[in-house]
Amino acid sequence: MTLVDTTMQGTSPIEKIKTFFDTDRGVSPVIAVALLILIAIGFAVAIQGVGTDIVDSVQEPPEANIDGNPQAPESGSDTGSIVLTVDSVQNADELEIQIDGEDQEVEDWRDPRSGLTEEVDVEYGQDIQVQVVAINLPDDERVVYTYEVPDSN
Repeated sequence: MTLVDTTMQGTSPIEKIKTFFDTDRGVSPVIAVALLILIAIGFAVAIQGVGTDIVDSVQEPPEANIDGNPQAPESGSDTGSIVLTVDSVQNADELEIQIDGEDQEVEDWRDPRSGLTEEVDVEYGQDIQVQVVAINLPDDERVVYTYEVPDSN
């Protein structure tokens, strides 16, 4: 079965093409429908993201303000110390003191809070670095304090 357009019978193909392009059809209804579909999809994605906690899974990184007070070695000795004090903690489950990358087991710092103090012995003249790392479990870490131990000279 063939459908025949009875309104265009007897006209040349060029006139049919002209008539097709001369119609008063607008583009704005097509654009409006496309925009409505995009807005609906955007709302659906936003609702789905909140519903599955994707939006809430973005957390602030762990932070801590640490005050370091170096104690110079006594005369005739290369061993001094640094007193580390926690001023404030945000989003950190643990604080870790490291000397040259090695963790110093400090039990109190596993439950961080303001006011914690720890004195760490350091040997001057050996290019040692003392760091405090704030950890937000399971695997978000950030160095929040670094102290380069100076030469003993």
